[in-house]
Amino acid sequence: MTEAENRESALVLVEETDNNILLITLNRPQARNAFNFELWEELDSALRRAEGPTPPRAVILSGAGNFFSAGGDLKTLPAAGEGALAPAKRLEIGQKLIRRLHDLPFPVIAAVEGGAYGIGWSMVLACDMVISADNARYCAPFLSLGLVPDGGCVWFLRRQLGPYRASEIILSERVVEAEEALELGLVSKLVAAGSAVDTAVELAGSFAKGNRHSVELTKRLMRDAENSDLSASHALELAYCNVCQTGPEVARMRAERAAKQKAKEK
Repeated sequence: MTEAENRESALVLVEETDNNILLITLNRPQARNAFNFELWEELDSALRRAEGPTPPRAVILSGAGNFFSAGGDLKTLPAAGEGALAPAKRLEIGQKLIRRLHDLPFPVIAAVEGGAYGIGWSMVLACDMVISADNARYCAPFLSLGLVPDGGCVWFLRRQLGPYRASEIILSERVVEAEEALELGLVSKLVAAGSAVDTAVELAGSFAKGNRHSVELTKRLMRDAENSDLSASHALELAYCNVCQTGPEVARMRAERAAKQKAKEK
C-alpha cells in the first residue's frame, strides 16, 4: 500500500509541525467523520502519542472533508460484548476519550469547519479554544432519537451558558450558527470557511514558545477555577508560582528577555 493509500485508509491522521504542534484530523469524510468503534480506537492511539515522553506544545483537532463531526455513527451498532453497559459500549469509550482530551496538560484547539453535531460537539466543548469557520453549525440532536445528550454535552453547556440558555438549546435541538456561538462564548474566534486549521496553527504558534510547565499549570488553574472559590484559587497560585520559579528554563527565558530589553535601550 502506498503512503497516499495509507493516509486515505487511516481514520485519524496525525501530523507534527516544525514547532511541535500536533495536528489530529478525523478522517471519515464519507460519513462526515461520524464515530464508529474504529474511529474511537484510532483517536485513542493519537491521544496516546500526544501523551508520550515528548509531548507537543499544543494539539489541534479537526475533521476532514469540510466537516468536523456528525457525532455517533447511527449506521453502526453501538453495542459490544456482554453485560449491562454493552448496549452503550461505544459511548463509554467516547466518554473516556473526551475526559482525556479535556485533561491534557497542554492547550487543545478545535478547528471546526462545516459542523459539529452530537458527541462531535461535546468533543469541541472539551477543548480549550475553538476556531470556528463562519459557516460552522453546532447542534445536540439527541431527544428526537430517543436518546439523552452524551459526551458531557449537558455538563459543558450548562457551565458555559447557565441553566436557562443551555436548556433551551438542548431541549429544542436547534442549530446554533457560528455567529451566535461566538456571541454565546462557545467559540473563541470566527474565520473564513476553509481557514480554521491554518488559523489554529498560527494561534498555537503564538503561545507554543512559553515555558511548558507554566502553560500546563496555567491550564490547571483555569480548570480548577470552575470548582473553587477565590481563596482556593489563590492557594493554588502560590503553589504553582513556587514551582515555576525554579528550573533552568525559567532562568534562560528571563535572561533572554533582559538581553532583549537591554538591546532596545541602546
